[in-house]
Amino acid sequence: MSWTKPVLGIGATGLAFAAAFALHVVAGALGWAWLFGIAVVLIYLLATGFPAIALWAGGMRYREGREARLTYTLGTIIGMGLTLGALWATNDRSFGTWTFVLAPVLVALVSALLLTLRAWREGEFARAQAR
Repeated sequence: MSWTKPVLGIGATGLAFAAAFALHVVAGALGWAWLFGIAVVLIYLLATGFPAIALWAGGMRYREGREARLTYTLGTIIGMGLTLGALWATNDRSFGTWTFVLAPVLVALVSALLLTLRAWREGEFARAQAR
């Protein structure tokens, strides 16, 4: 098994998340609410969609093989941690029971949506019906 695709996918997605976080810090410091809002949306999208985005960034498809499974599994763990952190920050820097329940639910839903959109865009549904 090659580690190139998983490292590329997780690394690129992690860098994108870091860039969104930096944008949110800069926008907050400058008092630009519109840019701050965009950065927060990007943070939540990248955190909750981390597994699916990491697959895409690594050039893999869901259920493609061991590399894809590893990327999706690690992406899910990282995504849940980042989502939990984002929910904590949104909740006035405190945890509630709901944050621990909502984090995996959001990661599962957003990642499934992104994977479905990608499959639809690439014509996988049309090919499946033709069989």
